[in-house]
Amino acid sequence: MLGNCRLSRVFALLALVVFVAAGCRVQIETKIDVGLNGKGTITQGIGFDDAALKRVGDPAQALRADDLVQAGWEVDAASKEGDLTWIRVHHSFATPEEGSALLAQLSGPDGPYRDMFITRSGGFSSTSVNVTGQIDTTAGLAMFGDQQLATTLGGDASGGLLAKIEAEEKAPPASLVGLDLIVTAGGTTKTYNASFTDTDTQKVNVGSSRDKFLQIFEALVVFGLAGLTATVIGLRYRKRRLRTRRLMHSRGRRW
Repeated sequence: MLGNCRLSRVFALLALVVFVAAGCRVQIETKIDVGLNGKGTITQGIGFDDAALKRVGDPAQALRADDLVQAGWEVDAASKEGDLTWIRVHHSFATPEEGSALLAQLSGPDGPYRDMFITRSGGFSSTSVNVTGQIDTTAGLAMFGDQQLATTLGGDASGGLLAKIEAEEKAPPASLVGLDLIVTAGGTTKTYNASFTDTDTQKVNVGSSRDKFLQIFEALVVFGLAGLTATVIGLRYRKRRLRTRRLMHSRGRRW
C-alpha cells in the first residue's frame, strides 16, 4: 500500500518524471473505462519523445515501479507509438466505489482531477453509469511539488527544479506538458484536453444508460435465434436419418 508521502501517490510518481524531462515533449494520459455493470479499469500513462526519454533514462526506475506494484497497479511494458514512448500503469476495479477511490489515489486532493466519482444506478426500467468531476490544472506543474522537499532544499515546492528547467530551456515547463483525460462510460466516450497553463477548470460529465426492456428483448431474440437454429439442425438431422433408413430399406428389398 502506498504511504502517506505526497510523492508516493501514483499520479505524483508520474509527474516526478515530468520535472526531470520538462523542456522536452511530455504527454500525460489518463483513461477511465467503466461498463454499465460498474466494473472497469483506470490506466495512467506518460509519453516521452526521444529527447525526454534520453533525459529520464530508465522510465520504470524513475516511476518507482515497485511502489506501484505494492499499491496494486500493474506496470505495462514500454511501447513506442508514433514519436512517443509510453509507460503505462493500470488498475481494475469491481465497483464504482472502488473506482472512485482509485481516482482519488491517482490525483490526491491537490492534483488535476477534483471530485471525480464513478456512479451507477439501476431502476426498474434502466441501468446507467456516470463519471463526473473536474480537471483543474490552474496551479501548473507546481501542484506536483513536495513541500518537505522545498523545505529541505530551500526552494519552491518543486525543490527549485522548475526554475532551473525554465532557465535552461528558455520556456515555461508547463507549456511543454500536455494532459489528456479519456473517459468511456458504457457506450459513450469523451476526450478532454488540458494544459498546465490553463486558467480555467473543465467539468467532466460522461454517462450512458440502457433500457432494461431493450436488454430483455435482445436476450429473448438471442435465445429465440438459438432455439430456431437448434430446431433447424434437429429437423435436418431427422430428415437425413429418415432418408438413410429409406435407402437401406430399399436396398434390403432388392436383395
